[in-house]
Formats: sequence, structure tokens, C-alpha cells
Amino acid sequence: MHLPAPRAASAATVSIHVRDLAQLFNSLDPSPFWDRDLDHVAAQFIEEEFNEKRSAQTWHLHVHTAAGEALAADLQPAVEHYYERLANSARSRLHEQMRLGQLALLGGVTIFLLAMSARTIFASALQGGAPRMLDEGLIILAWLALWRPTESLVYGWVPLYRRRRLYERLAAIRVSVRTEAGQMPEPEQRPIR
Repeated sequence: MHLPAPRAASAATVSIHVRDLAQLFNSLDPSPFWDRDLDHVAAQFIEEEFNEKRSAQTWHLHVHTAAGEALAADLQPAVEHYYERLANSARSRLHEQMRLGQLALLGGVTIFLLAMSARTIFASALQGGAPRMLDEGLIILAWLALWRPTESLVYGWVPLYRRRRLYERLAAIRVSVRTEAGQMPEPEQRPIR
């Protein structure tokens, strides 16, 4: 029997070029650097770039800068804490979505049973059965009551799960800072700001 060769671990690298490392942090956040939020534009760039590289097993972020090397040691923990907070928030939203979906399904099942019971009651109370429009309206109401909760429970959690997973992986990226005094970004790299 021939076993396939194990796949080599794949890695993805994203490079960012900034004039000063302080550009990566939210300038309005007064927290210490290890707990500071990343700048919105920088975080969005990182998320978009790594989102396209989901299949890679390990992720590396290379930051090229001309200034701010004193902040280099703070960048790795800041990225970890920032994305851990976002992952926890996404996890909470996912749990809330599932809880609300279950409650909505319970309400939908209740409406379904009431509508189908009303249909049966009208059919037995009226000798010729309920008018066709009322009968079909109750059937449609019954199924519509189940549609949205079912959609939420079956498909609604997927984007939240993918977002949480992305944040968890971003919290684990390895960040390296390279000081390149006086150099401009390479043409194929997209600079931030």
C-alpha cells in the first residue's frame, strides 16, 4: 500500500511598510502599547491580506519601518492582544446569534403549530372547509414562521465563525520588525498611509 507523502507546512507572509511604527497603533487610544488597539486602516489591511491566505498553516507579518524601533518589542504583544479581544468578541456574537436563533426557532415552531391547528379547526368547523385563501394563507404563514429561524441556525453562523477563526489565527501570527532607514516601500508592496 502506498501512502501519500505528507504535505509540507505552508507559510504565508505579509509585508507592511510604514514610516514609523506608531502608525500601526490607534493614536486616540491612551492604553500602554501592549494593550493598545491597532490603527483601523492597518488592522483592516492585515485582515484582508491574511484572509486571502487562509490555506497557509502559519502566518508571518513583516513590518518594514524607517523610524520607531523603540516600539518594536511592543508590536507582537499588541497584535496578539488586539486580535484576542476581537476573537473573544466574535465568539460572544456567535453564541448570541445561536441563542437568538434557537429562541426564534421556538417561536417559529409555536406559530407553525398554531397556524396548522387553526387550519384544522377551520376545516372541521366549516362544513365545506375553510375558504381556499384562508387555508393557503395559514399554510404560508406556518412555513414562513420557520424560514428565518432555520436560515439563521443553518447558515447565519458561518460568517461569524469564519471571522472568529480569522481573528484567532491573527492573534497567533509572528511579527517581525525590520528597520530600513531612508528606504521607500518596494513597488509590489502596498504601504499603509
